[in-house]
Order: sequence, then C-alpha cells, then structure tokens
Amino acid sequence: MQPDQSDMMYGMTKGPKPRAINVSEAGGSYAKNPSRRPTKIVKADARLPEPPAFLTDDPVAMEHWHEVVDVLKSANILTKTDTHLLATYCSVYSEWTKCHTHIQKNGHSDENGKTSPESVAYFKLLAQHSKLVAELGLSPSSRARLSVAISEEEKEDEVSIASLLRSMKGE
Repeated sequence: MQPDQSDMMYGMTKGPKPRAINVSEAGGSYAKNPSRRPTKIVKADARLPEPPAFLTDDPVAMEHWHEVVDVLKSANILTKTDTHLLATYCSVYSEWTKCHTHIQKNGHSDENGKTSPESVAYFKLLAQHSKLVAELGLSPSSRARLSVAISEEEKEDEVSIASLLRSMKGE
C-alpha cells in the first residue's frame, strides 16, 4: 500500500506520534536492549522564547502568551525552540476567542440563514487549538506523559544524591 500523496506532501506518517526519548526511558523501553536508545539527541536551547513582532499587536494573544510561558516555565518544559509553536498557539487562541465572541453575539448563522464564516473558522480553529494544546503539554494526557518523564528524572537525581552522600561518608 502506497502512502497518500497528501501525507507525503505534508510529511505526515501513519501510526502513533513518536515519544520523547526521556518519556520512552521512563516507561522502560530501553531496559531490555539499551542499544536501541538513539545516540544522536538534539538538545534544546534552554533560553526562554520571546514573542514574535506580529504577536505583540494582539493584546489577547500577548496576554495568553505570558500565561502559557509562566505555566510551561514552571513545569520546566519551555525552551527558545518553542517560539514558533507557542506563537501559533497564541495566535490561534486569539482568533478562536474572536470567533467565539462573534458567535455569542450573532449566532452560527449569517443574515441569509447559512452558516457564518466566523462559525466555520471557529470550528477549524478549535481543531487547531486542540492539537496545539497537546503538542505544548497543556492537556491532561500530555501532562501525564511529561510527568512520567519528570518523575523518572527526579528519581535518578535522588539516587545520585544518595550515592554522593554515601561516598562522602566513606561507605
């Protein structure tokens, strides 16, 4: 079976999304066969992202940018490489709220009784919003995957601190 032309065009593949290496490790994926663990791992830039210029003109997007940056920074999962994803998410959120406000005021139908363009845009933006929420780790299931990795890293830190204390005592 050959891949669909549109799948190849957008770089999409079938099947589940790949998991982060630390999430796979936390789940025990490499315990039996450590040689399966990828060796070339790209490290993210640890600096915090700055909002792009086009976003600064939108007060709703900027307010949401700062909220999300605070949440992701406190979870210790935000890097400068997330700038474009975060900007897209905040822009989609802003447009989505504008469509929501219009629908609340005017309903889903236009003056001709047909579905309004704002209503169509609202549902398209809702789909994009849902995907971006998961991608950024803002949904309960994506947080659960992240918490597994974080708790495993904390466990490793505890072990290394304990071994350090033992070595200082001369055990």
